[in-house]
Amino acid sequence: MLFYFGIQLLSEERKTSWFYSDIESQLISYEQEIQLGDLIAEHLIENNKQKVIQNKFIDSVVWAVSSHLQKQIELSEYDYEILVLDSPQTNAFTIPGGRIYVFKGLLEFCDSAEQLAAVLAHEMGHIEKRHTVSKLVKEFGIKIIFSLLGGDTLLLGELWETVLSSNFDRSQEKEADQFALKLLEEAQISPTAIASFFRKLNRENLDYNEKMELLMTHPHNNSRIKSSLEYKTQEGFKPQLINIDWNLVKKAL
Repeated sequence: MLFYFGIQLLSEERKTSWFYSDIESQLISYEQEIQLGDLIAEHLIENNKQKVIQNKFIDSVVWAVSSHLQKQIELSEYDYEILVLDSPQTNAFTIPGGRIYVFKGLLEFCDSAEQLAAVLAHEMGHIEKRHTVSKLVKEFGIKIIFSLLGGDTLLLGELWETVLSSNFDRSQEKEADQFALKLLEEAQISPTAIASFFRKLNRENLDYNEKMELLMTHPHNNSRIKSSLEYKTQEGFKPQLINIDWNLVKKAL
């Protein structure tokens, strides 16, 4: 009983790191992860699996929002690359090596730069905690991953499908949310932006899609909203709005 109550006194971040560490990701070095990401990205774009939007204004908006967050991540192993894909889906996903792909439909769905920042912060959590690598090792095994890195690309298509359609587990989603809340605060963005985003998902009945990681109920949307609203910021915290006219963004899409 003493152990149980002692555990309850730990922060959510500490409990998550103790009980849900991803040992699979430790089997692959950062250099190998980046190489794997290069292979998946090449398959994704060069084989026309997805089309990247060529729009300098949209690129500059996404860069401005993401760089606002990246500045707060100390000693990251990744050079982030964030691209917008020409798809109406309200979704975003990561591949190994620091790459985030945002669907055009997500930008259209967001009402503000802060909502986009909330989504990107969550995806950065998956990257920094190496959840994508862990997921692929669990799905395919370390031998297949190493064979891909060695030049055997027969399973690359299947690997790509897994990246896009297979969801993270509940503990990983929770860890990414916790990372996002802290990152938003450090970037002077209100952590309630997460609640704002998921409330809109609920209103528009977009709270569940088994093939979209962002829309999975792990944890349930209402739980994520509650965590966002109850997150305790540091004393004296004053959020600052990102100076981007989101109506102009939607018109440019």
